Amino acid sequence: MRLRSLIGVLFVLALVTPAAAKVRIFSYDPANSLTRRVAGDLTFEFNQRLIFTTVLRIHSTEGEASADLKPVDEHVLGHGGLNRLIGSHAQERDLYAVKTDAQGAELIHAFCPGSTQAWLAFSRMVESRPLRIQVIGDDPKGGPTRLCTTLEFTFHGEWAPPPGPGVSQSQMLVPHFPY
Repeated sequence: MRLRSLIGVLFVLALVTPAAAKVRIFSYDPANSLTRRVAGDLTFEFNQRLIFTTVLRIHSTEGEASADLKPVDEHVLGHGGLNRLIGSHAQERDLYAVKTDAQGAELIHAFCPGSTQAWLAFSRMVESRPLRIQVIGDDPKGGPTRLCTTLEFTFHGEWAPPPGPGVSQSQMLVPHFPY
């Protein structure tokens, strides 16, 4: 009973304590030719809490492009949500909307041509493990949302964020992994 109580307290603290979040930056390489052509090398900035992660931004490792992400509920995808688009057994369940400001619109166009809105369904982001992302876009003709592509990545390494608030790609420090 005491162990359950302790786990419960830790869980609640992980959810409500902003200080419990740690910004991490993982870099990934394309695992196949489709991912290389559509996305290239990508770096993801995210908050990691005890149990959950929240992806904040995508940075193109090869260029200067980046886009902010916003967590959303799968109901934004319409009837059937993720199950309709990727199946009930798919592990990609962390859903984010790509913000269309700044370079987000360019990323949407690259990942899902013809769409003006896009959502990314992530598998769990775990150090040294592959990452899979389902790219979902709106139908420019007003139809239901559609699965645009599946991106598959291999883990490349972790970058150390610079001290202080906010991280921009130009401020990232030398990664603590060999190339």
